Amino acid sequence: MKKSPHKDVEIISGDAIKFIRQLRKQQGKGICVMGGGELVRSFLEADLIDEIGLNIHPVLLGSGIPLFFQMTRQINLELLENRTLSKGCVYLLYRVKR
Repeated sequence: MKKSPHKDVEIISGDAIKFIRQLRKQQGKGICVMGGGELVRSFLEADLIDEIGLNIHPVLLGSGIPLFFQMTRQINLELLENRTLSKGCVYLLYRVKR
């Protein structure tokens, strides 16, 4: 994706860790990052994720991009919220324990 679909969405193609570190220094809160398992792994290992929200759908694909790639350390999570959504979907919100 080259262009943002919304004025409040920014597409980053450079060093994402550096970008998030700079963004966290700015005033405000509520950064939402969406990406695959490799991006999540790099952010978790850089200690840049406070919460992880997961939507689980009742479909087993059998292939695709892993949710989490192999990491160099264990990341402990604390369940903050769980909701059952429509059509068997489940939403889970975890806090990253430090």
